[in-house]
Amino acid sequence: MKKINVFIIVLMLLFMTIILAFDFFPDLFEFIYLPKTLVIAMLIIIVLFSIFYSRFQKDNSRIILLWQMVSILYLFLLVVAFTVLGGISQVGISLENPGLWIVIGISIYEIYEQNKKVKVSNSIT
Repeated sequence: MKKINVFIIVLMLLFMTIILAFDFFPDLFEFIYLPKTLVIAMLIIIVLFSIFYSRFQKDNSRIILLWQMVSILYLFLLVVAFTVLGGISQVGISLENPGLWIVIGISIYEIYEQNKKVKVSNSIT
């Protein structure tokens, strides 16, 4: 994997962490105000970027599969950790939110499909 790809992945995970921290703990960042619609839009952009960025890469399919698994697991663990730490999402991201589970479900389906492609490409070579 190229260094620029690793940098983009780490930057995206860091950006996702910061946005979710703003959402769950708005009192920690009183000097910065982010409207709820902006937080939602940025989270949607991050999720969409993570899905489409991996599709257009010419890197190894296993690395793309790994990235998809890590990003969805990281998102889930962030929501769980911030909830356990006492944070309350201002835009409604929680374990009870069906939207979160839909995103996770779609991501798991994408991972499943990518895994099938990896197995087929490995069996051909």
